[in-house]
Amino acid sequence: MEFQIIRSLIDNRRNPALARAKIFQKIFQGLFVGGVYWRIKYIDFVDVQNANGALFYLLAELTYSALFGVLTFMPNDFPLVVREHFDGLYYVPAYYIARILSYMPIFILDGTLMMAISYYMVNFAPGFGNFVINIGIGILIEQAATSFGVMLSTVCPSYAIALSITGPILTVFSLTGGLYANVKKMKPWIQWIQWCSWFRYGFEALTINHWHGMPKNITHNDTIGSIGKTATQILDEYSFVQSNLGMDLGAMIAFTLLFYFLGYIGLHIRVRLSR
Repeated sequence: MEFQIIRSLIDNRRNPALARAKIFQKIFQGLFVGGVYWRIKYIDFVDVQNANGALFYLLAELTYSALFGVLTFMPNDFPLVVREHFDGLYYVPAYYIARILSYMPIFILDGTLMMAISYYMVNFAPGFGNFVINIGIGILIEQAATSFGVMLSTVCPSYAIALSITGPILTVFSLTGGLYANVKKMKPWIQWIQWCSWFRYGFEALTINHWHGMPKNITHNDTIGSIGKTATQILDEYSFVQSNLGMDLGAMIAFTLLFYFLGYIGLHIRVRLSR
């Protein structure tokens, strides 16, 4: 296991351009989001929509860049893994766990940079605790997306197939994430999809953390220059509930573990079939 982790980290170091590109991309995206939604004033409901739009954009950026970044996880390594496994150099679980651990630092650092850069530029909830929770939610979102990408790359027989089904899946997940449609007003035959998507859990967690962290005189005040709605009322319009925050965080952790487990099963089966 230790050998595989060191080897995977060395492989990542041999391609520093990719790591730099991801870091620069996230810095640019953080500055871009901060510029588009610069210092929201929270004086009317348009500002509410802008704040929620900024949160959803950050969620989507964390998801798409992480997921598509790991779709080549298996296609590039598979022939080598099969040969070295049957040569007795290592077991499949050792390779799989080591490779996942080698990806984690970069997929934590880049997302943290984007969330941190954009946070106070957009004027999200001012408390430092809310800032830290926002970063933590972003890390969970990115890890869920990464694990889903790893699963697709190991389960699908080729990169082309994995790529072709990823787009439609992400479209469905984003549409049921809570921004584009109220999750309680969806038709019953499609409403269940929201519970299979980290978009829904991540967006609810981000909005709960933000609106319940805003000063009371901004979210609920009868004077001119205020939204005139409580945080609970704002969340109600999206059918979100403050008490769901723990469930949302737990669900994203569970999704991450589940996707990684399914990815290992897929890799194990494919290696055995390649004997």
